[in-house]
Amino acid sequence: MFIRPCEGNITSQFSQSRKNPITGEWKAHKGVDFGKDGSAVVKASERGTVTRAGVLSTYGNTVTIAHVINGKKYETLYAHLSAITVKLGQVVEQGKQIGIKGSTGNSTGVHLHFEIHSPEYAIGQPYAVNPLHFIVDSSVMELQKLLSEVGYPLVVDGIAGQATETAIKAFQMASGLTIDGIGGTVTLAALNKAIELKKGGTTVEEQKLTAAQEAIRQEVIRLKITDGKDPFREVNQFYTWAIALPIAQKNEELERRIVELEKKIK
Repeated sequence: MFIRPCEGNITSQFSQSRKNPITGEWKAHKGVDFGKDGSAVVKASERGTVTRAGVLSTYGNTVTIAHVINGKKYETLYAHLSAITVKLGQVVEQGKQIGIKGSTGNSTGVHLHFEIHSPEYAIGQPYAVNPLHFIVDSSVMELQKLLSEVGYPLVVDGIAGQATETAIKAFQMASGLTIDGIGGTVTLAALNKAIELKKGGTTVEEQKLTAAQEAIRQEVIRLKITDGKDPFREVNQFYTWAIALPIAQKNEELERRIVELEKKIK
């Protein structure tokens, strides 16, 4: 399994539509960006053979490494490096230094742009997959533990898959934070505060609701997830509602369409 290629907070996630900070154009972002904080050393995410070690278009100084894991082919890409410390054809072990974070190519600042492709990298990135779905990360594991403590049923495996991202977004929405699915310092602080409140038996009645929390409260009452007689219990009830809401809203929409179809048939 792959490991984190470097230290640093995630500043931009894999996305099918992101505003390019340089061109302003909305386009896919087929990798993950790690910020300049922490060590600048970039390491091989898995054992493999170096397939590129030089300038690659707008990526700037780039290293790509081919891997075979359980018979399946992958290729990782490490871009915007300030220095490359491996050579073409070299076999590198997982965790070996391959370069230094930089800002070469089309870049607005020092960071690492990291991609995973299966089976290989190709122009246009047709085989790109979300790196966070393949990396076992101890920081993600800690985040999953915190989310579980406040009421989100997650598998604590260190992989930031769809379930983890959905839980983060639900928590951010319930807490009135920026809903980006990134477990950054602000989200972590809010999680730790929620856990403290839960352990202390603090109820939502004792707090002033944020606009996002009040919106959730009104919507769960409207959709009859709660009858409204006792809407305030533990703090994490808001988080449970935040997960239940999209499902209830989708069911409501389906029921509305069924009624419309029945009218047409009659």
